[in-house]
Amino acid sequence: MLSVISLIVLMISISVYRQVFAKGPSVKTAQIKQEEISSLLMIPGTVKLQEEQIVYPAPDKGELKELLVEEGQTVKKGTVLAKLQNPQLDLEIEQNKLAIESANLKINQLDKKIKELKDKEKTLGDQVGKEEAKKQIAPEQEQLEMEKKLANLDLKQTSLQKDMISKRQAELEIKSTIDGVVLSAKKPASTSMEGTMSEPILHIGKLEGMTAAGLLSEYDTLKVSSGQKVMLKSDAVSGQEWQGEITKIAILPQQIQAGMQNGSQAVQYPVTVKISGDTKELKPGFQVIMEIETEKRSAMVLPIDAVHDDGDKPFVFIVKDGKAHKQKVKTGITSGEKIEILEGVAKGDQVIVSGPDNLKNGLEVTVK
Repeated sequence: MLSVISLIVLMISISVYRQVFAKGPSVKTAQIKQEEISSLLMIPGTVKLQEEQIVYPAPDKGELKELLVEEGQTVKKGTVLAKLQNPQLDLEIEQNKLAIESANLKINQLDKKIKELKDKEKTLGDQVGKEEAKKQIAPEQEQLEMEKKLANLDLKQTSLQKDMISKRQAELEIKSTIDGVVLSAKKPASTSMEGTMSEPILHIGKLEGMTAAGLLSEYDTLKVSSGQKVMLKSDAVSGQEWQGEITKIAILPQQIQAGMQNGSQAVQYPVTVKISGDTKELKPGFQVIMEIETEKRSAMVLPIDAVHDDGDKPFVFIVKDGKAHKQKVKTGITSGEKIEILEGVAKGDQVIVSGPDNLKNGLEVTVK
């Protein structure tokens, strides 16, 4: 009796097994559909201030006399930030004043001599006649007029020197060129302000707006243009995204040594992105990833998991008559979890998205 029951159980198990596996492994399918798809170009970038002013020591202009602002202070355009001193320029100012005074004295003396000569001509005219008097004083008159012309030229040259000195004197006051905040203000380590690798004494920045700077390859410049939208992400501020817009693509490339044996160089073009919205959490120097939308259009798409790659030949599996059929396809752009299908799949085709690892052409499958 026990053996009969065991035999019945075994037969039922075999029947269930056949019912389950006779139809083949289960697969999940999807149909091709029309959707909006975009192509993204991702490049690294660095956050920068939209407007900034950096002042370095300038020994040729003068030594730092005093800083009139401190870090964190808000300044307006035209605010005097610091004053320089230049003893040599002070000496030149005094010398120029003396030169102008001397030139004016000489001109006044010559004017006086010319007037005296006119009086002499009049007196002499009463004695020998006007024509003879004019003839006698002509050489002396010509000499005085020539000296006056030269004196006026000297005065003009000295006045031009004064204008140049006044311009240099105005540069002793360092003024803000923007509305912003003092990011740093410190006196140089050396009072002489000498040295080629000096740190800035002043750094003014406008914090309300930020930009991001990156580099494009020569091929990517063909896909990118001013006005294109950009999405930015930063590891330093996780979970946040910023929108931006390309404002500038350099005409000339920035040469970067590629380190190749033939000494070739990678040609890359600087690109600037203006970041919109609230940028308070971004700081200059932050590293970001910039996603540039280079192309956007309506296309026939499938989930990217549906497409397999056999070398450089993409293909999909389509379910027909309960079997998986391998089908070559031609793909377009990829956007996130979607991929454009240009050829190989028709509307209504059941394309396998997920299935067993041993999926192959002709395998019987069961659609979930």
